[in-house]
Amino acid sequence: MSNCGYDIPAGFSALFKIEGGEADVHQIRADVLANTLTGLQKIAYLLGAAQEQLEIGERFKLSRSLAEKYSLRLGLGSSGSYAIPLAAGPELNLFPGASTNLADAIHQVWEAIATNSEEQFRKLLPSPTIRKRLAREVLQIVPRSGSPYRLGFRSESHVDAVVLTSRSSRTLHEWVQPSHPDDAEMTVTGKLQKIDFDRKVVSIHYKPTMRIIECIYLPEIEDAIVESRAVPIQVTGKFSLDEEGNPKQLTEVSHIEPIDLSPVVLNECPLDATTLLRAIDALEFEISLDEESGQYMSLEFPDLGIDVFALNRELLVDELEEQIRMLWTEYAKADDSELDEEARLRKQALLKAFEEVPNA
Repeated sequence: MSNCGYDIPAGFSALFKIEGGEADVHQIRADVLANTLTGLQKIAYLLGAAQEQLEIGERFKLSRSLAEKYSLRLGLGSSGSYAIPLAAGPELNLFPGASTNLADAIHQVWEAIATNSEEQFRKLLPSPTIRKRLAREVLQIVPRSGSPYRLGFRSESHVDAVVLTSRSSRTLHEWVQPSHPDDAEMTVTGKLQKIDFDRKVVSIHYKPTMRIIECIYLPEIEDAIVESRAVPIQVTGKFSLDEEGNPKQLTEVSHIEPIDLSPVVLNECPLDATTLLRAIDALEFEISLDEESGQYMSLEFPDLGIDVFALNRELLVDELEEQIRMLWTEYAKADDSELDEEARLRKQALLKAFEEVPNA
């Protein structure tokens, strides 16, 4: 947390900033900006619903009065990555005995996620329905695994800014859908065939078996389904298998989204509890989807000996980091006398790509 580069312009009460990638030279892709600001506005509306003590159903129907009262007022983007000043917004009393404003409430949401404090998040939003829905909305805009972006926020009443990174998505996934050892979950990729809103079923074409799989989704993700009609899509849920071990149906589907094949950008990789491997220059890995099965995402970097594959982007980045740690231990930390010529070349490539730094 730091307020470096988070000076709030006169007449405003908060600053929202997109950092990383092209944002560091004060540019941003239009689709990234549009998606992020739309998500930020939805978060503001949900905080407004909490303030008005409204209960939301399976679909969040926004009233005209709520939209008017809790619309974010944005200033012009300013230099310093891609920074956008915000007005304070209406007063809220989400915490008993404490008055705040809309910008401060967003800051507190950011802080709870960044510090993995689900208790703070629960105090801010006592309603389980609104709390889970807001966590899903933040998950829609927080940087995905392997993304170069970071999302920072600072309101006027706080000294330090709070920054959400791609690792924050892990926190939100756990809050939205806690993992249990006995739960059998999987992710499948397929082309969307149809959506049955009455039955709460999404049907996808599963390439390995050339069959249609019905995926029974949880009501709270219905809005995400409507917004994820691109093909192919990835569906995560509990599954049942046929006689040959292939998935034939998914139930309790907790996550549906278009498959993300954008490059993985790696700036650092945890080595252990106290040390990071920091890339000398950010490494970019192209992702491909296995054509035969249409299921596995893969990336490779022959110079470093990297070749990994997984069923979804998060697992792919996990595998990438695990392989980098293994390569660093086996090659970069080894004495030259223990390595043959090919291994010494790999060691030099690793030492040119990474440096060890303290994990602050």
